[in-house]
Amino acid sequence: MLRIYFVRHGETVWNTLKIFQGRSNSPLTELGVEQAKKLSQHLKDIDFKKVYSSPQDRALQTTKLLLGDKNIEITTIDEFQEINMGKVEGIPREEFEKNYPIEYHNFWNNAMDYNPSAYNGESYEEILDRVKLGLEKLIKENNNGNILVISHGVTLKAIFNIINEKGIDEFSKQPVPENTSTTIVEYDSNGFKIIKFSDTEHLK
Repeated sequence: MLRIYFVRHGETVWNTLKIFQGRSNSPLTELGVEQAKKLSQHLKDIDFKKVYSSPQDRALQTTKLLLGDKNIEITTIDEFQEINMGKVEGIPREEFEKNYPIEYHNFWNNAMDYNPSAYNGESYEEILDRVKLGLEKLIKENNNGNILVISHGVTLKAIFNIINEKGIDEFSKQPVPENTSTTIVEYDSNGFKIIKFSDTEHLK
């Protein structure tokens, strides 16, 4: 059986300012670093056969903190980058809402009608197709044991939307995992199954 530990990166500066990061980057805050170190302790006894990370700095920084002094190679996985928000990356949510009110509303509430072409963003159909390829890659490269995957809020939401066999019409209802939360997913001949969702036990 394959057991996948999906982790969202630690808190970033832009998380605290409610600014969309997308493919742009914002460093971890002191709290984000602390969250990752606490999770590292929490996961220290698990033997990970392989470690995957989004290639974005905030995910890689979190991954390195999680591994600590463990000598495990980090494999970057482009399919699990954050959703591309185009020209609204790096601006406050209020500005996004003011400039693109319909797109802003649909981003949060109506995934089927979300159309980011006005600012060269990535649609929900595109991110779902992309992360599906990422999941197929994980299965192809691993058949048993524990693997660790560090990714991003909306991307993880998309991953779990697929694992839960939900359509795009239900995407907006899916919760976004917390910073440095762990979602444990098992995969066998019956498919994927979420064992634990957005666990933040290490932060208590």
